[in-house]
Amino acid sequence: MKHVNALLIKFIMIAVALEVVLMLVTDLSFGAILYIALAVTLIAYVIGDLLILPASNNTVATIADAGLALVTIFMFNYIFRGAYISFADALLAAAVLGVGEWIFHKYVARAVLPERQ
Repeated sequence: MKHVNALLIKFIMIAVALEVVLMLVTDLSFGAILYIALAVTLIAYVIGDLLILPASNNTVATIADAGLALVTIFMFNYIFRGAYISFADALLAAAVLGVGEWIFHKYVARAVLPERQ
């Protein structure tokens, strides 16, 4: 259950941040941005939060999550027909997400991951 709560929190954080940033700088629809948020949430949670964070520290995991977000957001140029997300727009969105990830990792380390020995 703790992973479900963490995923919901992460999805809401990412969806709100991407809706604000991408809605201002792109012509993407609300639904398209939610698809991007879902993809970023799942990829970043598995790789950044469950694999990288336990093996390293918050800074490394945050950089990894921001990088994964950048690649995932920019990749959606090739998935959505007629959509255009510039690299600068994707970078801005990834930087905003990085700030949220820094805070989210503190929650994950405390409430989700088992104690390090």
